Amino acid sequence: MKKDLLKRLLISATVGVVITLTLFVGAFGSVQASSTTNVSDSKQQLVDIVLRPKSQKTLHKFVYDSVNPNSSSYRKFVTPGTFSKRFSQSPSKIKALKNYLHKHHLKAQTYKGNLIMVVKGSTKNIEKAFKVKLVNVNNGEVKFQKATSNPKLPKKLSKVVYTIFGLSNYSPFSSNKVAYQPSSLHTITPHSATSGASKKYSPIRFVNRYKLQSLYDKGATGRSKTIGIISFANFHPNDVYRYWDDEGINVKSNRLSIYRTNGYKGSWDGYDESTIDVEQAGAIAPDSNIRTYIAKPNIIGMVNSIAAAVGQNVADTLSLSWGQSEAQVAYEMKQGITPKKYNQIMNLMFEQAAAQGISVFTATGDNGAYDGITTGLTTGLSVDTPSNSPYVTAVGGTTLPKTYTVNKKKVSITKERAWGVEFLYPNYKHQRFFGNLDMLQSFFAGSGGGFSRYNPVPSYQKGVSGIGTYNAIKLWQFKLGQPVLLKHAVKQSGKKSGRNLPDISANADPNTGYSMFITPKNNRNSKGQWLITGGTSIVAPQMAAASVLLSDFNTTGRLGFWNPQIYKFAKRSDSPFKPLDSRTNNTNLYYTGQPGKLYNQATGLGTVDFTALNKAFNE
Repeated sequence: MKKDLLKRLLISATVGVVITLTLFVGAFGSVQASSTTNVSDSKQQLVDIVLRPKSQKTLHKFVYDSVNPNSSSYRKFVTPGTFSKRFSQSPSKIKALKNYLHKHHLKAQTYKGNLIMVVKGSTKNIEKAFKVKLVNVNNGEVKFQKATSNPKLPKKLSKVVYTIFGLSNYSPFSSNKVAYQPSSLHTITPHSATSGASKKYSPIRFVNRYKLQSLYDKGATGRSKTIGIISFANFHPNDVYRYWDDEGINVKSNRLSIYRTNGYKGSWDGYDESTIDVEQAGAIAPDSNIRTYIAKPNIIGMVNSIAAAVGQNVADTLSLSWGQSEAQVAYEMKQGITPKKYNQIMNLMFEQAAAQGISVFTATGDNGAYDGITTGLTTGLSVDTPSNSPYVTAVGGTTLPKTYTVNKKKVSITKERAWGVEFLYPNYKHQRFFGNLDMLQSFFAGSGGGFSRYNPVPSYQKGVSGIGTYNAIKLWQFKLGQPVLLKHAVKQSGKKSGRNLPDISANADPNTGYSMFITPKNNRNSKGQWLITGGTSIVAPQMAAASVLLSDFNTTGRLGFWNPQIYKFAKRSDSPFKPLDSRTNNTNLYYTGQPGKLYNQATGLGTVDFTALNKAFNE
């Protein structure tokens, strides 16, 4: 949600630099009185039924066996059809459910894999079939639809159903990308773009820094592979082709395709995110195909795009740069907007992807350890979903060496570290912000990471030094829901449970970021602009592209679920990962490195040496 949530910034000279950021009470808060009206009987609804797997235990075992070299199932990934037969409900049970829905004049079809059934029909028929009442809610800030009770099906049919959702609709997802604000915008002219300025911020920086060149030298280009991009906004294909052309990449004219989930025509809100994702993925894997799944930015859109991508089984990797904080999810669950089993639904979809050998990469967010702070619903530490899923590779951000002027003094970042802007705080006393949201995003800019409250520690993280323990530097405390910058930072250490994220990291700081080319959303004939941008959403598509390069050397054509494999590699003496373990000058605004340990919640296992990782994957 992009709202002006910050009311004021107070700087108190009497107690040192104490900064209080006062947040507006979040959407769905109690400041405004809510009103409800009945939803029109004729309004067309779209509802998802999640079908229960035959055996969650059997599916879980296969997912892990598929990436275990000691298992007979190693890299014997299944097709969606085989997945249906082995793990999903029987055709007869699915048919019985469809017949029931058809009797209520509802259309129903399942995505391949038979985990998600999409139901369409009028409000009147939906209410009868699921025994609910739908109402429109208006609390003065936002409007949304919700059901007044939990949906129900006949007992015999409900046994095959895991959950039903979509009766409530609300658009919660935001992109994990950070663009320079006008005050510090790096605008590159088309002329200089072909010479030096844009090249400094070219994806070649990713290639060189993380040792991908050896893969190109051996012939890896992503040929015959497809990268799937899950997004919620349109983009101009011509922008993308222009970008690749400027990078000197000769690509086929038909490498891009778009799937519009549920027939969604798309909006342009967040089109820069879609543009960045496609440009970066296509630049790193120059001969790959790019297939973008565009849906409404709500739960139905998210789940159905993933279900479509996995069901089509065309994409070898998936990149997802959109999400919301666990704190926001928790709040929306209480309001009846988000299904209580949302976390489990996402895990189930990612398990199907893993069973089919599809590697999934997600951005961990750009508010440091306080994911979702800009929504007004986070009053402390939080992590991003779906990056919290144990079945995705959660990608965090770093910043590269650079010298800054901070309060008229030179401050040098001498080595790659976790992305966090705490060293720039003295400048913010003098900076002019472009609105309250800009102010909030400036103070809380950094790589997402921490501990999930919804998922336990997965087996692949157990026994890895640094997992479940943490070092931190506390810069903020919350008073009455308001973040207050402490006069003196406080060092902390401790233990905590839950899935640790991120898993790996790479450069995401917009101050050391990457170029992009984009034209105005309403004027594709414009000359456009070259900009420098950043965010963990830059790294997710880069990693997805790198994965298809690595898989060029694999006889199965796919690497499958990364995490159980990379955590084993990290324990080796010749680990392909470089831990960023320093406790000083290395924070995501709370978590820091853990000296001598393989893992920390600021950068995960650290950065990747793709030459070494390629060797590890193909031994």
